[in-house]
Formats: sequence, structure tokens, C-alpha cells
Amino acid sequence: MTLYIVRHGQTEENKQRVLQGHMPGNLTEEGKRQVAAAAKELASRGADFKVIASSDLRRAMDSARIIADELHIPVIPMEILRERDWGNYTGMPLSEARDKYHKGGKWEFPDGSAETEDVIYARAAEALRILRERYPDDDVIVVTHGQFARNLIAANFQCSYHDVAPFMNAEIRLLRR
Repeated sequence: MTLYIVRHGQTEENKQRVLQGHMPGNLTEEGKRQVAAAAKELASRGADFKVIASSDLRRAMDSARIIADELHIPVIPMEILRERDWGNYTGMPLSEARDKYHKGGKWEFPDGSAETEDVIYARAAEALRILRERYPDDDVIVVTHGQFARNLIAANFQCSYHDVAPFMNAEIRLLRR
């Protein structure tokens, strides 16, 4: 199995620099162009894509549909591919959240409403297991979110997501079994 992991296109919320988490997210015109370019790049790879597995959040699904229109393959929404849940901190400006809750290289939220790094990592490992079980010999596009994509790669290599470079909007990375 080969996964082509794609981060969704730029959103209005990315431009506002807020913790999006489980917010739906609204692709900008630039975000749509980014994803259309990624779709053309994927089409040029010569892979025999079977399906697009996508986070069910709107920004990812909208991105997945742009890719699906180019490649003529189905999109399967998967809740497990969602971005990290920031709980009560969803929508908070990133700069404010960093100042208050990012200590010693880790996010620490006092009310416990946000998904911990251990929980998102375990969810990413489970998503990999599910994808490998469903599509063991296929080329699959996974449309997801920046931090979750990093956790997918980290879970595959059994390292910290901090060891995985951040994803740009609509960036594509390969993960081979």
C-alpha cells in the first residue's frame, strides 16, 4: 500500500491563524488553486488510485472533491482522519494559545477539553491500521490536516510528530508500507 497524504488547501481560518481543530473550515480561492495543482500533480504520477480517504471536516472534503473531480475516483469520508480536537480552545488565535498553553515543546490545556498528543497519535496509528486493512495493495490518497498528517507519518515510523516537518497547504507526501 502507498498512501499519498495531502493536507487540505488554505482556509480562511488558516489566514486568521486560529486553532481550527474540528471547525469545518472554508477554503480560500488560493486554497482551491493549491488543491487543483495538487490534483494535477497526483494525476501525473501514474499511480492507480482506488479511492480518496478524507477527513469528514468540510475543508478536507472540499479539497478531496477537487482531487476526485480530476482523478474520477470516489471520496470516502472518515471521521478518524480529523484534525486534533482543540476542545474549548477551538477558534483561539494561535499566538494567544502558544503564549498560554505551549510549554516545553508541548501543548498543555488545563481544563482537559483538548485532545492530547498521545490521543491524536493513537488515533493516527488506528487510522493507519484501518487503511492498511481496507486497502492492503492499493494506492490511496488521504486528505487530512497538518497536525494529523504529521501524526500519521510519526505513527508509521514510531517517532514523535515533532520529528516530522510541518505540512504546507495542499502538500503531498508519500508513505509506503
